[in-house]
Amino acid sequence: GAGKTTLLTRLAAGDINGFPKDIRCVFVQHEVLVTLEQTILAFMTSQASTLDANAADVKPCLEAVGFTPEMITEKMVSELSGGWRMRLAIARAMLQKADLLLLDEPTNHLDVNAVEWLAGHLRSLTDTTTLVVSHDYDFLTDVATDIVHFEGQTLTSFAGGFPGFREKRPNLVLPRMKRDMVRAIETNAEAVGETVDGGDVHDARAREDRERRSRLAGVELRSKLGSAAGVRNANAVGSLAAAMTSKLGKSNSRDRPLITFPDPGQLDGVRSRSNVVLRVENLSFAYPGAKSKPVLHDVNCRVYLNSRVAIVGANGAGKTTLLKNIVGELVPGQGSVWKHHNLRVSYIAQHSMHHLESNLEMAPKEYIQKRFFLGRDKELAAMATMDISDEDKAQMNIKGNVCEILGRAMKGGSLCYEVKKFGDKPGVTRWEPVEFLKAAYVAKMTRHYDEKLKASQSGLDIRPLTSAEVYSHLADFGISQELADGKIKRMSGGQKSRLVLAAAMWTKPHIIALDEPTNYLDNETLQALTEALRKFKGGVLTVSHNAGFVADLCTDSWRGDQGKGT
Repeated sequence: GAGKTTLLTRLAAGDINGFPKDIRCVFVQHEVLVTLEQTILAFMTSQASTLDANAADVKPCLEAVGFTPEMITEKMVSELSGGWRMRLAIARAMLQKADLLLLDEPTNHLDVNAVEWLAGHLRSLTDTTTLVVSHDYDFLTDVATDIVHFEGQTLTSFAGGFPGFREKRPNLVLPRMKRDMVRAIETNAEAVGETVDGGDVHDARAREDRERRSRLAGVELRSKLGSAAGVRNANAVGSLAAAMTSKLGKSNSRDRPLITFPDPGQLDGVRSRSNVVLRVENLSFAYPGAKSKPVLHDVNCRVYLNSRVAIVGANGAGKTTLLKNIVGELVPGQGSVWKHHNLRVSYIAQHSMHHLESNLEMAPKEYIQKRFFLGRDKELAAMATMDISDEDKAQMNIKGNVCEILGRAMKGGSLCYEVKKFGDKPGVTRWEPVEFLKAAYVAKMTRHYDEKLKASQSGLDIRPLTSAEVYSHLADFGISQELADGKIKRMSGGQKSRLVLAAAMWTKPHIIALDEPTNYLDNETLQALTEALRKFKGGVLTVSHNAGFVADLCTDSWRGDQGKGT
């Protein structure tokens, strides 16, 4: 909330007093979000024309960021994952040959190899000045020659790159340092009788055990000082440790955690957190009209209430697609996704902040009240597996077809629904096992009824949407009453992320699925989110390229590779 993105926006618009008019300024703000059914080549060619750039540079720029010739000519922009869309945004910026290149959180959605490529590319720009907003300390260590710290509406410049900044302002960066660095600081502080709070490094041995258990294929933890993303100057350790004081340990103390998740409560028949509550069987999926092979093929996995799963893999491996199939935003082409009939699942999408774009004039309190009016989540009802179309409604008006769901119960060991069929006499209903209700529109109706019961069990239907209740809930996610009454458009990226998280947790879910949750988060919020997820009494599924976040949180991994999950 300091105003970093606002500053970049004003620079890009050139409306800063005294800003030179002859500078070619290019702002890479977000990954390309267009959904046009255009090939990558057609999209970039049209962009070259719009930007008055040389069309001959299109293919070299695309190839430089990793696109293959086949992808360039055949793949649609709408088929690209978040990581590949960010690469496309960077390629578009390369077309313009900027004098001043502005990047806002450019490593969001990028896998490890892509981040290393981007760092190398930025270092190679000899005729371009680059200004980056990022919370990725490894990336800043790789690319920055100077650091500008923005605090209290004041800009302070530090020479010597990120190591130089870290040396002068250690209290701002300790929570995200590598384990070896923190150990060196603690050892030095102990020698002089001082105390150091290691931030999220609560117990070095426990963290090492988590990292050994995780064994995340494709994710580089890179925790050694000599690695490519590590600290280049080992001498900084001694000078940094000498600068530490006992005050550092108290600088981030709070009366309450910044983020607190609600207790999801019990599930009927689930006696242990190690019981299966969600199961994916032989799932395959391909996007409609896609010329390439299926994104997912024959995927099998299980989820428990104690799951802490990282879904890992390169950009385009199908991680987000798998998550969307699990939560119900997409319908599997083959196979099935079984969930406990009372399981509440919340999903925070990769582009979840863009869901707020149509509500920017609202206050956060008003957004919660509108979204959950009458005890139903409007965004959940809009998912593909829930949305009842006009065609579905027409099916309900055919004689003998199910037109209403009135009840649900276990009968003879089978889950059954009480249904009314079109044309039946008033008061006539029948109980049907769920296995017999195979029509797609009826499946949507049963899901709607399930969500109604889940809302009732969570207390959502009786949870008051009063100002006091909403203020209290938002406070659990670090959103003050002042922020809750202000307009969403005035919130920073990190504050918007906390609002999205608060909305997702209003239903007290048993499973929370997060797609790139660390994007846009400042370091304090990231630390608080990690700790809240550790303490959460439900299951967690996450897609993330943030190796530190994954190592701190997850105990299991699913790796996506060529459409298959392992």
